[in-house]
Amino acid sequence: MAKVATISPVWGCGVDDLRDLAREAENAGFEAIFSPEVPPYSAISNAQVFAEATSTIKVGTWITNIFMRKPVICAAEALTVQEVSGGRMVLGLGVSHKPVNDKFGIDMGNPVEKMEEYISELRPILDGSSELLTIKRDLPDFPVHIAGLTNSAAHLAGKAADGLMPYMSPPEYVKQLKEQVAEGAKEAGRDPSEIEITNGIPSFISDSLEDAIKAAKMGLSGYARFPFYQRLIKNIGHGDVVEKIQAGEKPHEVFTDELVDAVALVGPAARCREQLEAHREAGVELPIIVPGAVGKQSNVEVMKITCAAYSG
Repeated sequence: MAKVATISPVWGCGVDDLRDLAREAENAGFEAIFSPEVPPYSAISNAQVFAEATSTIKVGTWITNIFMRKPVICAAEALTVQEVSGGRMVLGLGVSHKPVNDKFGIDMGNPVEKMEEYISELRPILDGSSELLTIKRDLPDFPVHIAGLTNSAAHLAGKAADGLMPYMSPPEYVKQLKEQVAEGAKEAGRDPSEIEITNGIPSFISDSLEDAIKAAKMGLSGYARFPFYQRLIKNIGHGDVVEKIQAGEKPHEVFTDELVDAVALVGPAARCREQLEAHREAGVELPIIVPGAVGKQSNVEVMKITCAAYSG
């Protein structure tokens, strides 16, 4: 089975639900299950729940907001998950979005510079070389990935991280990001092949392509209010959609079928699998499926449908 991972829904999920979702993904043979971070849900805490409920699947964050935790706290929590999981932790870091951070009075500054500073503080704490701490936890190293949709973020991933975590990025755009990862790695004297290229890919599965596209428009259009995603949508050739949204039109009404097809896997399971192959061919080493509901499906139902579709 080719490697594939998934994101766990968290909204409305209790701890027991998270355990069930993690077991579902593990039983399907998935490589990893990640938790998003949407306050008051903690991605790192959820990763620990996944770890305690499973034995083989990798667990991690997709992503945790660096502005919400000092590096020392992030490291301490992630190391605990690494210990609980027996070495299965993957730490995904990101900067979230300005509208989100503004609510908490957070000044993002230059996001790429902030991320680089954060990783430079985090790494020594994780490997025990920090002069600030005298205690080292004797645990295996685990990968630190960074989220990013831009060339500068991809360049930083190659320079300082173990992997890149874009989202809603079409195959051709992934190729561009991968080139930037390679340049960053070479600049830092690293082997580009050691930097894992992932891609978070929304998935809306239904025997009715029309229903799947409609659900995708509703599920994805909310991202269009964030500047990072507006820039992405422009960069992949759909600037007219952004212009309409900025003019006050409702995002789900102006998202085109072509845009949905570019950024998501939609329709019958067989069609979704075909679309997924294009991402692999573009250099995505670990596709991260982001399950989306079509109609009134529960979180568990959506996860079961997702696992059945992509586990073959």
